[in-house]
Amino acid sequence: MALADIQRYGNRAFGYQGDEPFKVQAGGTPPAINAGEPVVRALGASTYVTPMATAKPVVGTDYMVGIAATTSTETISVDGFVNVTPILDGESYLIAPKVPATFGVGSTPSQATYDALIGSRVTIDLTAGVYTLNSTDNAANGCVVLPLDVNKFFGKVRIGFRQGTFFLN
Repeated sequence: MALADIQRYGNRAFGYQGDEPFKVQAGGTPPAINAGEPVVRALGASTYVTPMATAKPVVGTDYMVGIAATTSTETISVDGFVNVTPILDGESYLIAPKVPATFGVGSTPSQATYDALIGSRVTIDLTAGVYTLNSTDNAANGCVVLPLDVNKFFGKVRIGFRQGTFFLN
């Protein structure tokens, strides 16, 4: 997985809300989660958080805990932890698009192309360990494209997560 795939866009009115530790299951190829990656948790009696899969989140199906603030500490045989910045209503994030030209953020930025996608409900792609943003709008998709100056934030898209993707909702 790649570091810093998703970054916070600015600060809320009252600043940084802090991180919370969550348990990560041993096994696989540690670390399972890098800082800047989306973290999910199954509802119910689930103890562990995991990195988000591709083409997610889906409203009412995938439950975001937040964005990893640290790299997880599990090993092949011992459970570990990861600090996660919780998803809060009104918070927004920057992410690279899967296809930069689709969002108008490629080598020749186009604000009009980007603006045409504002409000689109999209998902996050995971390919070769890198999280990027898909561009297909669907009513069940859990991210919303938000306004952004494409010349100021070159190569990025600003998104928010829909409330139906929050694990505490």
